[in-house]
Formats: sequence, C-alpha cells, structure tokens
Amino acid sequence: MNSYIPNSLTSILELAAILIFTVTTLSAVMSVFITKRNGLIFLGSQTALLFFILFIARDWVQPLFFPKSFDSVEDFGQVVISVSIVSIAFAVTILMRIFVWEGSVFVRGNTQVPGLLVGLTNAFIYLLAILIILQFVYGQSITALATLSGAAAVVLGFSAQSTLGEMFAGLALSISRPFKVGDWIYVDGLDEGKVIDQTWRHVQIRTRNHCVLNVANSVITGKSIRNFSSAQGKIRICESIHFNQSINPSEMQTLLQDEIAKSNIVLQNPPPSVLFKGAIDDKFEYEISYFIDNYEHKPIKSDALWKLIVETIHQSGYGLAVLSK
Repeated sequence: MNSYIPNSLTSILELAAILIFTVTTLSAVMSVFITKRNGLIFLGSQTALLFFILFIARDWVQPLFFPKSFDSVEDFGQVVISVSIVSIAFAVTILMRIFVWEGSVFVRGNTQVPGLLVGLTNAFIYLLAILIILQFVYGQSITALATLSGAAAVVLGFSAQSTLGEMFAGLALSISRPFKVGDWIYVDGLDEGKVIDQTWRHVQIRTRNHCVLNVANSVITGKSIRNFSSAQGKIRICESIHFNQSINPSEMQTLLQDEIAKSNIVLQNPPPSVLFKGAIDDKFEYEISYFIDNYEHKPIKSDALWKLIVETIHQSGYGLAVLSK
C-alpha cells in the first residue's frame, strides 16, 4: 500500500474537505457565467478555502498528487498558501466593489465612484497580500519593498494631491450626504442655488440669476451648508416688518395674521404666525413666519405675500410699512 494514501481519520477528513471544496470551486466557476458579481465573490472565497485545505494536507497531497510538479512538500505548501492569500484579496476587492463602491457609497451619492480611487484601493489590497506572502510564506524581508512602496505612494500623493483631495472630499460628501441633486442649498460665502450636478471633483449649483457655480468638493466640505429641501417638503420662511410705536402691537398682529391666514399664498399647516419682536430704534418690529412647500418658489410666494401685506396695511389706514428681510 502506498504510504501516502490517507488512512488516518485526520487525513480522511482532509480528503473529504478537498473534494467538497473542489466541487464548490467548480460550481463557483460556473456561477460566474450566470450571476456575475455574486459568482465572483463565491469563486474567490471557495478558491481560498480549497487551497487553504491543500496547505493543511500538504504532507500527503504533494507526494500523492504532485510528486513531479514540486521538489518538496515545503515548495508545494508555499505555492498553495500564496494562492489562498491572493484569492482572499480577490474576494475582498469584489466585496468592496459590490457593497461599497456600487453599494453604500453609490446609493448615498447617486454618482459613479471614480476609477482611480477604486484602482488605488485594489492595488493596496493586492500589495498587502504580496507583502504578507513574502514576509510570512517565503520568509523574505519586506523592509526595502515596503519603503519603496511608501516612497512611491508619497510621490503619487504629491503629484495627484489636488485630484485625490477632491475625490476623498467627494467620498465624504457621498457618505454624509448633506444634499442631493435637485436640493436648494446655501453654502457659506456663496449664493444660494439649486444643485444640478454632483461629481467626484465638484458640485454644480445654479443660482437664482441662472449663473452656474462649479464649487470644488474640498471647498464645500470646509464650509457650513444650509439645505432648504431636506425638511420633509415644508420650508419655514421668516421675514420682518417695522411700524411706528403708535400702533398697538396686538391689533397689528391680529390684522396681519388674519389676512395671511385667509390667503392661499402660503401653507396653512403649519399655520403662519406674526410675532412681536419689540422696539428697534424708534419702531416696533414684527416677525412674519410662514411655510412653503418648494423653496424654488420662494421669490414668487414672497412677492405675492408682501403685496398682500402692503395692500392690507394701506387699507387699514396705518400707513405703509418699512420692510426689512
């Protein structure tokens, strides 16, 4: 009897595991042609497990099946564990593509992840796998290679500092998602406007005078952002009006609130309100607060509302108001 034929319980279990993972690996190869991405994950994981089992059973697998292909059991073990590690790296890159680049990041940002960022991430994963193989499988010092890789990364980082900075800023915006295309926003220091496009380098904002601002992602991430389209469809607008102190505040509040409530200019739920803010200089200040359902229509709504207010005040005999927004 050949001494390399499995005859112990451990060897028999190892052989059974090899047969099982060989079948599942072949099934994974077939599934790649059917399910594509999910099949690639299955293929990578099953291949990694198959070669890991071969590594564990290397003492009898190599002399029994590969006596002429490898000079020793050690050489065989180094090859199969290296393939297992590379297969794990392959599975990780596929998982990143499905659940990160085309998953959470894409869903949050509604834009395609730049190929440069994906390529750099995949290169790092495979480089890490190679360094692990050299250090722990072949016992080679990776100090020089790691230093060279670090130097190359530094050079690449400096040469593409602006591009990488914008991409990572775009990644931060996609994950936090303070706004989306179609939202009306105000970025500190810029004119308010509607987001018409968002890429991994910049955000395009169309202002009310129809100018298009191309704002770098790194600029936006460093400023405060006010989103007027994220309040469940209802936007609160506050504006002020001044009257002489001779006018009774309660009468003015009642007059303005009744007229605004009777109009169909603004939303009535939540209801509009008029608050007495006290005296400023030689006048009384009132704050008119109301809701609209689309911030894009703010100028039209505000125009109609102020015309109504001025007409109401004129008819009441109180005289025209001094407006301040």
